[in-house]
Amino acid sequence: MGALFIAAVLLLAALGSCFPQIPTAIANDPERLIRWEESVRDRYGALTPWLRASGVFRHFRSPVFLVPLALLAVATLVCTLHRWRGTWRRAFHQPTRGSGAALEDAPHKAYLAARSDVDMAEAVRECLRQRGFKVSTTEVITTDSPTLYLRGDRHRPASAATMVTHLAVLLLLLGAGLSGWCGWREEITIGPDDAVEVGRGTGLTLRNEGFTITRYPNGSVAGYEADVAVAVEGREVARGGARTGEPLIYGPVGLHLRSYAEAEGRYSVTLLAVHDPGYGVVIAGGFLLLLGMTVRFNFPYCRVHARIEQDKGLHLAGRAGRRAWDFDHEFETLVEEVRDMVDSA
Repeated sequence: MGALFIAAVLLLAALGSCFPQIPTAIANDPERLIRWEESVRDRYGALTPWLRASGVFRHFRSPVFLVPLALLAVATLVCTLHRWRGTWRRAFHQPTRGSGAALEDAPHKAYLAARSDVDMAEAVRECLRQRGFKVSTTEVITTDSPTLYLRGDRHRPASAATMVTHLAVLLLLLGAGLSGWCGWREEITIGPDDAVEVGRGTGLTLRNEGFTITRYPNGSVAGYEADVAVAVEGREVARGGARTGEPLIYGPVGLHLRSYAEAEGRYSVTLLAVHDPGYGVVIAGGFLLLLGMTVRFNFPYCRVHARIEQDKGLHLAGRAGRRAWDFDHEFETLVEEVRDMVDSA
């Protein structure tokens, strides 16, 4: 079900990306909204009224997109809460002693006859360790004879990677929500030596202290930099350069250089003030998603159970995740290695 919601959200997101979206700052400014609609009308012509009525220019704030997004968030959260306990137990709290069903129902099984003159447990333990398995041992004493259980696990914590990817999806959705509902962008034009308030409850005032165009030795432009002073309640608290592709950051607000205009050797600059509380959350979610998928695809979980009974021999059983493509061959090789080690003892 979660995969269907993800596919639906991705499809709707791809559809919405085909059309320009009305920025929040423009949507709240009637004059700028009229100019924006005129530019859209020049692009789409007679289709503009139909597209506006269908809501494609507000696609990412419409129920058509938000409802599947909310359903995806709920489905992911429910799935995470339902599965985390079992996944955690499977990754970190597995018993060494395998049940009879674990041995009998395993897709890969083998049996070696008992030999009283050979330490079969040590042979199994050594072969598993050579293949990167972490081995644990427990002994059960019965009235008949002691039974020794061994368990070898490789990449066992990797089975928790699915919870990492679930958490990543939740963080991505949370970050998108924070950016969409709590974030804002404000375009600010500042004349030479002028000061303009940012607004939006920030209490910030920006002053244009100068503009510099750096050039390469051949005269071509290397970059642009606006020298900006940031003041709070009339007191300067920061000063720095807003460069091309490198914003000036003060607190939660980033100042991006958008454009400049020259008049009589003096420059006015246009800055884009951005407050995006979801940015860090999205970055963290993207990192966790990449980490979870990398672990999930490259470190498949494999385990081997061994039961050694004094008079009945050695029973081996192996099981692996779906992405351990060559485990069947590896298990056969493991059995042969144990047999050769026992025979040569």
